[in-house]
Amino acid sequence: MPDKQIITEIRVAPIESSFGRQVGRNSKGDLYGYNQREWLTQIKTDSGLIGITNARPFMNKSSMLALKTTLQQLIGRDIFEIHIMSGERVTGIQPRWQQYMLDNGFVSYALFDLMGQALGIPAYKLLGDKVRDEVEPYDSSLYFQDMVHPTDGAGAVATEAKQAVEKGWTALKLKLGRPGKWFEPEAGLRRDIDVVLATRDAVGPDIKILVDANNGYDGRLDLLESFVREVGPAKTFWMEEMITEELAGYRKFKDWRDKYSPETMIVDGETHQGRQTIYWQMMEEGLLDGIQPDMLHMGFWPYRQLVMDIEEAGYATKICPHNYNAARIGLSGVVHFGAVTERFTVAEDSTLDFDVYDYSGYKFSNGRIKVPDTPGLSLTVNQDLYAQRHSTLETVIS
Repeated sequence: MPDKQIITEIRVAPIESSFGRQVGRNSKGDLYGYNQREWLTQIKTDSGLIGITNARPFMNKSSMLALKTTLQQLIGRDIFEIHIMSGERVTGIQPRWQQYMLDNGFVSYALFDLMGQALGIPAYKLLGDKVRDEVEPYDSSLYFQDMVHPTDGAGAVATEAKQAVEKGWTALKLKLGRPGKWFEPEAGLRRDIDVVLATRDAVGPDIKILVDANNGYDGRLDLLESFVREVGPAKTFWMEEMITEELAGYRKFKDWRDKYSPETMIVDGETHQGRQTIYWQMMEEGLLDGIQPDMLHMGFWPYRQLVMDIEEAGYATKICPHNYNAARIGLSGVVHFGAVTERFTVAEDSTLDFDVYDYSGYKFSNGRIKVPDTPGLSLTVNQDLYAQRHSTLETVIS
């Protein structure tokens, strides 16, 4: 067994970030605005190691008081006692901690960071051998920019898509579902179609275009059929959450996809952990090409177990981790997970910039992020900058 590393202190602070521009609505919610927030959580051991994670999945549904109570349970614990280990590999979660880790998957990021540092290995090696050296990210910040710049119409989205490509991204996700709330149904359908076609014209044939309707076509399967037919020539990489998961609707959706856009993946499942019966029924019927639970919410090992269960069941479903609210810290975990997962597709990058993090180990070039081989998550905090800007807002648990 590795030497013990006892957790002695945990610090939590809200860290603001910037998109560098105003990000618009999606089919359900209002403007995202200029900034978002991570709840940086730093877990320190008695040897001085610091592992980091983002407590936003917890804070989205609860309070700082509840978070303190939850994290207090880690104080005095050895970082290696929570997972089952075989040599330097994680092979499960100890029964004592299973429910805790299912409820608080975000904690696993800090634990994998710490275990990797203590063992002198990158976090991905705790799960397996590397199957790829680089991971392709996609820019997922292209919301309803036509409502931010209404005089530009669909061209507002296409312009920002082209700018993203000029910055290096080779894959982009467009938010759709305008028939759901913000437009009259027929006008919303037309704008969705125009956005996809204008973006394809702007970025050329080689850039992956992903689309996500946030279930904006619920109750309007007639419009969904028109959408799939009209954007077929754009050859989208995937269509995500076009409607809420429901077998009869998805059977029709798949038929239209097969007819008009057979190269396009159908993906869903970001708001769950992939264990609900509906997803297994969808996979059994071949209705789900990619499943996308949020990785920070779910945690490293439960996500790994989900992949193994899908493989054992013989389904072809690929892995497409959700990562929007997890932002920079979440992206680091997705990159490590992608390094060891054969059926991994692309990594969601919300493009948020956090000045307090040093993520120079994640080299981005030619549309790919190189998987780092330094110990842990290879993502550190500039402690001087943190002390200047964020320490006055922190909560300390010891």
